[in-house]
Amino acid sequence: MSSVLLVRPEESRSRYDFQGVIENECLELEWIRRILEDDGYNVIVFDKQVESMSFQEFISGKDFDVFYGECRCFQESFLLEYVRAFKQRFNALTIVGGIHAQMCGERLFIDETDLVLSGYNYTDLPAIIEGDRSVPNLSYRENGEWVRNGTAPTDINSLPWPNREYFYVHPDRYQYLDMKHAMWIRSSFSCPYRCRFCLRNRMNQGIYSRRDVMDLVDEIEQNDNENVYLVDDDFLYDENYLRRFIDEIKKRNIRRKYICYGRADFIAEHEDIISEFKQIGLVYLLVGLEDIRNEKLLSYNKRNTVENNEKCIEICQKHQVRLMAMFILGLDFRGKDFRDLYAYIEKHHLRHVAVSIYTPELGLDTEEEYISDDPSDFDYLHLVCKPKYLSVRMWYLNYYILLIRLFLKGRREGVYDFIDYGAYIRSFIGNIFRRRKENA
Repeated sequence: MSSVLLVRPEESRSRYDFQGVIENECLELEWIRRILEDDGYNVIVFDKQVESMSFQEFISGKDFDVFYGECRCFQESFLLEYVRAFKQRFNALTIVGGIHAQMCGERLFIDETDLVLSGYNYTDLPAIIEGDRSVPNLSYRENGEWVRNGTAPTDINSLPWPNREYFYVHPDRYQYLDMKHAMWIRSSFSCPYRCRFCLRNRMNQGIYSRRDVMDLVDEIEQNDNENVYLVDDDFLYDENYLRRFIDEIKKRNIRRKYICYGRADFIAEHEDIISEFKQIGLVYLLVGLEDIRNEKLLSYNKRNTVENNEKCIEICQKHQVRLMAMFILGLDFRGKDFRDLYAYIEKHHLRHVAVSIYTPELGLDTEEEYISDDPSDFDYLHLVCKPKYLSVRMWYLNYYILLIRLFLKGRREGVYDFIDYGAYIRSFIGNIFRRRKENA
């Protein structure tokens, strides 16, 4: 029986540390574990987000026949480090996949990588391991050159339920803010919208695939876990689908607490659905408000308006849904724009706020001038493109001032009382000084 090691690297080693704040379940590895174990493989998971020992320590004294690792762009260097270490130790088959492989698979073409899977077709992995090189979305070496097969989207309904054994043996990990041990459940691949800054709509070869609603509810019901993170890129998309979901949850009297993503325009137009969703356990809505200027929303191809954003805020506050308002800090920001954004947050009494730096992902067409090609910078916390009006130093100064103001506001309001303030502040200050040194 072949032994397979499934790996997800850490998100950071020397920058912001979000441990104990946001930790994402390794859903992709859990899907693959189910598929491989059902086919007779022995499977072990290593998620460095929660593992305390080093990768070298973890593999010491063990034998593996196959390595599969997945990553986001900013985890690239960590994943490739693990690939090299695994190949040196075992000289066995190495496969890499994940979101980064779908967008920038060629960046993973190193000597120690044998195969790159750039799709969600995990059910093909048993055949791939056994030597089949004809499956779609696969890249492999032949006569020293990389060969890329044709691409094909995956129907999400073709995947089995994940094996969550690893999730359940870490009951103190995988959380979203104050919602401890939050189970990830996905009901769709890709996104039907085409926002300019987002890569999610390019996933699954750009084809939106939605799961059967009854199967979704079955999985929620049969996993006895209080907190459920519906991690679709936009769960609030199809009105009829959502009504069927809510009605079925009510019918079965399923008691859960939910986190999900949604668009402001949908929320603004469907207050009744938000009200009913709240009744069955909706706690957090993660909404990309993005900007406080209509012209900027237009340039992002957001297909939304500031007026819809404000209606969304009003509805969430009315129904006591915790709105996580997410904003993009543009490359065109001047000092006034940072201050205006904070004033807008204060004016609309937004308690939960996330701000990210505008980051054209590697693999996306962009007109902006890159100032970094270090994949670890593509974490939405660091400038990777040149600001339009401010110097890099001045842009960062305004950015840090905004972060400090938001942090102090959140602390005053008790929003983040569940975190270790001291550890967070040390991490934050350490990152400021590292960035100042890099820009000196």
